[in-house]
Amino acid sequence: MPQDSTSTDYSSHLQAGNALVAQAQKLATQDFAQARSLWQAAGKEFYLAHKADMNQAEAAFRLAQAWMAEAHALQKEDNNNALLMWANAAAQCELAFDLSPEDGRIAMTAASCHYFAGQTDAAKAWQQIGKQLLPASEQQPGQNA
Repeated sequence: MPQDSTSTDYSSHLQAGNALVAQAQKLATQDFAQARSLWQAAGKEFYLAHKADMNQAEAAFRLAQAWMAEAHALQKEDNNNALLMWANAAAQCELAFDLSPEDGRIAMTAASCHYFAGQTDAAKAWQQIGKQLLPASEQQPGQNA
């Protein structure tokens, strides 16, 4: 039963990643280095979940979020690789969006990643997609569809 194994692997890696993120969030204000290590470990779990079931948008999106956390950490250090990590996170958001093309949350996250990567045209395009998909109640003030 390979399908059951795939489903189990997907779920266990996704849950492990989510647990690591929760731990990292608790530590972030006290020990950023340790929190960053936990976020990186979570990213590995999300990668394994995504690899276990490439058709699940949530694992793909959680991997993008892990890369966003790393990009933010690099940005805080004024590391030039931050732009590359933001671009990688944007690409991963696009992959997640391909799996769930009705999810405006993913589109808006892609827009943010492109923006932080310095890719303003792509950011604007993804923002427009997100605005079309998000209900008015979920849009930020000043974001008219």
